[in-house]
Amino acid sequence: MINQYLLIFLKYTLFYFYFYLVGSSILSVFSKFFNKNTFDNKVLYLKINYLYPLVGFVFLSNLLFLINIFIKLDSRFVKLVILLIVTPALKNFLLKKNLINYDQFFKKIFYYVLVPGILLISTFDINFNYDAGYYHLLHQSWLRESNLVIGMSNIFWPLGISSIYEYISSIMWFDTSFVFLHFINIFFIHFFYIFISENLFNKEKYLYNSSIFILFFSLFDNFGLGGGRNGFIYIQGLTMQDVTLGILYFFLFIVLILKIKIKKINNLEIVLISLFSLFVYQIKVSGFLILVMYFTLLIYILKNKLINFRTVFNLNIPFLGLSTIWALKSLFTTGCLVFPVSFTCLNIFSWYQLGSTEAYESVTTQASLTYELDQPFIQWILDTGTFEYRNQIFLNYFMTILILIVIKQLFFEKEKLTFELKIIFIFFIILNFIFLLFYGPIPRYAIGISMISVSFFGFSTSKIKFKISNTIIYFLIFSSIFLVVRADSYIALLNNNDFRFFDPRTNSKINEIGFEVKNEDWVGPLDGDQCWTNIRCTPNKANIKLEKNNYFFTAYSE
Repeated sequence: MINQYLLIFLKYTLFYFYFYLVGSSILSVFSKFFNKNTFDNKVLYLKINYLYPLVGFVFLSNLLFLINIFIKLDSRFVKLVILLIVTPALKNFLLKKNLINYDQFFKKIFYYVLVPGILLISTFDINFNYDAGYYHLLHQSWLRESNLVIGMSNIFWPLGISSIYEYISSIMWFDTSFVFLHFINIFFIHFFYIFISENLFNKEKYLYNSSIFILFFSLFDNFGLGGGRNGFIYIQGLTMQDVTLGILYFFLFIVLILKIKIKKINNLEIVLISLFSLFVYQIKVSGFLILVMYFTLLIYILKNKLINFRTVFNLNIPFLGLSTIWALKSLFTTGCLVFPVSFTCLNIFSWYQLGSTEAYESVTTQASLTYELDQPFIQWILDTGTFEYRNQIFLNYFMTILILIVIKQLFFEKEKLTFELKIIFIFFIILNFIFLLFYGPIPRYAIGISMISVSFFGFSTSKIKFKISNTIIYFLIFSSIFLVVRADSYIALLNNNDFRFFDPRTNSKINEIGFEVKNEDWVGPLDGDQCWTNIRCTPNKANIKLEKNNYFFTAYSE
């Protein structure tokens, strides 16, 4: 049991350290374009070394996306790129002296040993989400085995809604272990707790207060109707990205609202905000609302003449280019600039089936049990409330909000938020809840905005009426992390249970269920609609043809 856990911890440490080096390499290469003093200070309210792993993850994901347009990701060239990309930082790291700051030693142990050490216990009771077998792993298989496939959604329509997550996930199939897919989700929860912890230890008023309320929110997540759950983050099954989206959505909002408030920003921060905002959209189309906040920031930057228009435009040229390529990728694989949003589709390809996207759009809305205007609102709530524990979680959320209001009144001094910021906060929260109502009011889609709404308490308070020592802060953070991991995971670790995830390529159960032959080129699931990693498989009932034109395959559905 101990050996197995230590091996998991070692693998995650290498995983985290690799992305740290990637981020450090990228920023060191591009540092000549920025004021070097910027790298010695906080960037986006964090010390730059805490942002290295996130920068590395986002950069490598997009690099793999660009490479895959022309080259399959399971290739020697990609493996060489993955190794070489860390060389600048690795060289600097090995030459650097005094790597350990003993004043910060306990904090480093807490951040890099205790936090991930607890979160990794979830490995012993985690499994693939259903959608993993439905389309996530299938898309990753295609990325590993082929470059861009034109008309890919004709093979199976959900391949059109897969995200940037698939590109980074596709290189994580080490040997027969798929545990690295779980590390991706742990990685972002790890980042979330570092961000919250830094806010609490540095005691910047708005960040500190917001993080205190987030901690309370996390603790109340374990109490209430049905045993708890109020919309706080949780550990999802392999290949799911909702929690990651929620964390980055929350992080970016806090950064953006503070930048608007203090009206101070540097060039590097603009670049990173652009990079992270695009990444949120790439993870899931529903993340596009963060761009509302981003454009609000740009308006404030230009209005207050913090940076001139030409500089802002030049800094964003790489991301405008990357956004264009991402949209073109969607167009060439689905026929739509945003899939499956039918009004963005262009009937300009011979392989595109006119009217097909409307059907897929309907499937996605019906699957989420979205609200339709012709339905009585109360009846819709009664009919759909049990879906994914919707009623339980939302009721617990509102109960938690009421408790936080009482805590705010009793233990915090009030601060009047400017009318401008109050309007931005309220408008953004309402906009998100309206979007969720018609897009899919599923609790896991609302993680980001739930935490943003809680952070509002922190921005409307001045200071806490009593001092909280660092010891108590460490205890509260530890308790929050400990309770994020399900009790079943601790039991599984103590019982030395085998991992629940598996290698779908060799799994006996999948092979026993098997696949039925559809024609000489394709097979389909013999039972159900999960193809797992079999790229010859499609649940599509239509006849699929793959034709190679020049450098790319094109998929036709007949």
